[in-house]
Amino acid sequence: MSTDAVELSFQRASVHLVHDVKRLEDGEDLNDALLDFFVKLGQALIPNRKDSGGIVGFNEGLSPVAYLGSYFYGMLQKGHTSDGRQGHANVANWAKRRLGKGGLFAEQVGALAVPVNELLRDYMGRQQEKHWWLALLVNPRAPCPNDGPLQEAVSVSCLDSFARTGMRYKPPRRALKVEKDSRNEAYFVEVSSFSRSGFVALIAFRAQGDGSLGPLLDPRLSRLQFGHRVIKEPELDLKVRNYGDHGVPGVLEGTLEFAFDSSTRICGEYTLHYAGVGEYKPALKLELRREPNQSQLQVSKLLGGYCGKEFELSESAVSYSDAQVAEALQLADTPQQESAHDCGFFILEQVLRLLQLSPTALRSLASKSTEDIASLPWPSQREVVKRKKKLREITADLFVASRRQNTSDVEVLLKNDELLRKKLLLAMWEGPYFARAVANVIAMDPGPMPEVPILPKEEDTKKEEEESDESSSRSSSPARSSSSGSSSSHKKRKHRDRGDSHGAKRPRTTEPTAPGAAEPRHHGHSGTRHARPPPPPSFTKDDLQGYPSKTLRNLCVQYKVLPPGMVERTDLLKALEPLAVVKNATPASASARAGAERLGNGTFTRSDLPSFTNVELETMPISKLKMYCIQYGRLPSGSLEKSDLKKALAPLAKVAQPPPASSVPKKVLPSFTLEELQTMPISKLKNHCLQYGRMPHGPVERTDLVNLLKPFATGARSTLTTAPATLPGAVPAPASTAASTAPAAKPEGDGFSLEELKTMSMKMLKTFCLRHKVMPHGPVEKCDLQKALEPFAR
Repeated sequence: MSTDAVELSFQRASVHLVHDVKRLEDGEDLNDALLDFFVKLGQALIPNRKDSGGIVGFNEGLSPVAYLGSYFYGMLQKGHTSDGRQGHANVANWAKRRLGKGGLFAEQVGALAVPVNELLRDYMGRQQEKHWWLALLVNPRAPCPNDGPLQEAVSVSCLDSFARTGMRYKPPRRALKVEKDSRNEAYFVEVSSFSRSGFVALIAFRAQGDGSLGPLLDPRLSRLQFGHRVIKEPELDLKVRNYGDHGVPGVLEGTLEFAFDSSTRICGEYTLHYAGVGEYKPALKLELRREPNQSQLQVSKLLGGYCGKEFELSESAVSYSDAQVAEALQLADTPQQESAHDCGFFILEQVLRLLQLSPTALRSLASKSTEDIASLPWPSQREVVKRKKKLREITADLFVASRRQNTSDVEVLLKNDELLRKKLLLAMWEGPYFARAVANVIAMDPGPMPEVPILPKEEDTKKEEEESDESSSRSSSPARSSSSGSSSSHKKRKHRDRGDSHGAKRPRTTEPTAPGAAEPRHHGHSGTRHARPPPPPSFTKDDLQGYPSKTLRNLCVQYKVLPPGMVERTDLLKALEPLAVVKNATPASASARAGAERLGNGTFTRSDLPSFTNVELETMPISKLKMYCIQYGRLPSGSLEKSDLKKALAPLAKVAQPPPASSVPKKVLPSFTLEELQTMPISKLKNHCLQYGRMPHGPVERTDLVNLLKPFATGARSTLTTAPATLPGAVPAPASTAASTAPAAKPEGDGFSLEELKTMSMKMLKTFCLRHKVMPHGPVEKCDLQKALEPFAR
């Protein structure tokens, strides 16, 4: 009798169908339950040698990579302890319970993997968000005394997918503008700092010119070169924005943000071509190095103290060198994540690759340099995305098997089902390629390597038939229904069996035929009908941005523009953009609905799907946005932000009807006298300024607020007692008052006298200068501002 399984367990690690499995979706963070669950499955199944039994069953003995759980480091430093020997009391039995007494220093163990959950801070010291990275203690038994002639090496590698480092240049790096093969000293750019945060590079700069060569060049034309890679089109954030002009000096100060891909290393020498190649010389050389931060130093110190205490408890007569571990810190340059959600998946992928190594190979890595460790094929963003998809699929298979066999114990499921065990192994392991790379680095013969298991032929054939049926249903017209589809599938299966009987095994094709390639001939099937040509495209470029990647791929297959090889979302968009219709030819919302209806299951959208307006879309919570995207089949792939979901649903939103004018309540503006203004608190003054639409920008003083409100006080001139015309919902002024308006160059609400001009503060003078568009260029004094405003005084 089967039951609805909601939880899976394996060696005391469990995952819940509702609370945990959703964390495998794109845009979600991997939680500790899933991390512990899949690491333990990897320890049990991933083989590290030819005869390890990982293909036919479970690995025996201790895993080469010890893992004490995702909570281990948090418990070790509980109470903000800075000594690993003191923190050992918090986790005293963890290693003994999982590895046995002294198991951490056994011959079968080559490394200890410790996930570290760190609270990131910005450069101002403010807390931001939590981030996972992996501390790998390689050869933990090395600080133990040995009888050999040489002391073994130990290392603590920080494998961080969001590494942060930066350098400040004193004096700043400087380049001059080139004009007719000479450099102009009056136009220069200076770079004061350079930093990397994950895959993003930030450059702080200041550009200046005296106006002799015209305005300053656009910093967004800059290029940053690192090795053979050139990054263009940076994001620009300016604190000082004054491009200047001919005869007018200019100053630009801010940051340039360059986005690298996941595999770009961090440390090395970069070259900045400011405002384009050859515009400023010399090209600025910006070197970047990594230094351990306080958190990384603390991790190595705590792990050294913990191992020392653990070793002395198992071998009471022998001492352990804690300092050797604390001083063995390495900052390996590994690929960086390109989203804010994948740090946990990077840790999991790193551990799964390390499980391919034998204990001897792991211990050999302890003596290698940081550059050697960085040269290994660590996971990139693309590989992490692939791993998430495989884990989602195998987790669904495990829950199905759990319901079928009426047990939540994954170990029992795998022992009873060899096919499920092989599928789970293939979801976590693609072969010993990482072990081969390590063997090249340590110059060691890897010996016989384990082979990748092959699924049974029946399962392979079934999978190919499903892919063939899915492809034919996408390319055929609605007139060819399920009966013709099953007939076509039967003919293809019959033709494949006939071809196999000749002894020639036809290779599987998982990608559609590339555009322009010859169509395959089907001999012996003269009655086979060709698929009808696809209907004319009816999607726009805006619609393409909102489609999920799966829909984009289906469109590429349908219109035979699928790029060959491995493709990303940007490749699919680029291939479909030439087919997009002109936006004004078909309304975007109608086109999007039509596309969604056609690309679903060949039926039109159901009438019970939710409807919403563009106003409701702006205030909708992200959970509701996701639900609507799933129901309409428009959930974008990859990491999702609220703006992505709103953009995907925007073509489907109805235009909200504006409320009737009579329903809008009119504002009653406050009234006050000149005497009340003098005693009014500053908070109330600000409130009145906001209601009358006269609140100035920036910091203000009390006298500024009083002067702004004087024209509206009871007893002031009648032409100034009305609310400004731009104030929405205000009570309209009498016709006689509204008619007496001043010229546009001198608004009545901004009126002031020469006496008031002399007593105004510097901030208020600048506000009026900006409002009247008479702000002088360059540094100014109070008398300059007063002189500029004199023509506007009453």
